[in-house]
Amino acid sequence: MHNPELNWEHSTAEGLVPLIEALLLTHAEPLTWAALVRMVGSETPQTAIERALVQLERQYQTHPFIQMKLGGLPQERHWQLVANARLAPYLARSEAPKTGRYSRAVLETLALIAWRQPITRAEIEAVRGVAVNAPIIRLLTERGWIRVVGVKDSPGKPELLGTTPQFLQDFGLESLTQLPAFESFVGQGALDV
Repeated sequence: MHNPELNWEHSTAEGLVPLIEALLLTHAEPLTWAALVRMVGSETPQTAIERALVQLERQYQTHPFIQMKLGGLPQERHWQLVANARLAPYLARSEAPKTGRYSRAVLETLALIAWRQPITRAEIEAVRGVAVNAPIIRLLTERGWIRVVGVKDSPGKPELLGTTPQFLQDFGLESLTQLPAFESFVGQGALDV
């Protein structure tokens, strides 16, 4: 449905750049492709949206304060404008929202899922040497950090767990390749295999 009051020239990438930039600046959460298409208007050519995103990405590569952050798997790609790391000391002075403290069991479970995904509860238990309580999986799922990504083709069809785009966002990662090597934690008391 076209709104006649919106007289925005956005059939070209150049016309879309300021619109998409405003959408990214005004949303605290990353925007998915589907959200961008919906907000810009489904009548807008998708190639124009893609070109506008490329132009914005180039523009923010040299911006002194803000960077464009891409994250998620290719089919779940999302975009967000975030403050540059050089601003971290100043932003740290602002009041940050209080976050919960998580037990060692929760953090170890999350680390194993992130490093070894997709992984079953039984595989997590085999590495940790203790049972993974249902409340731990429920907490990580409610927090939006993990999800069921499939089932293993084995007796009982156990669920396979993996991380989410929210996990990447909350931990400041663009992809799982930015995680430190799992081997650097083995044998240091953090996680022993």
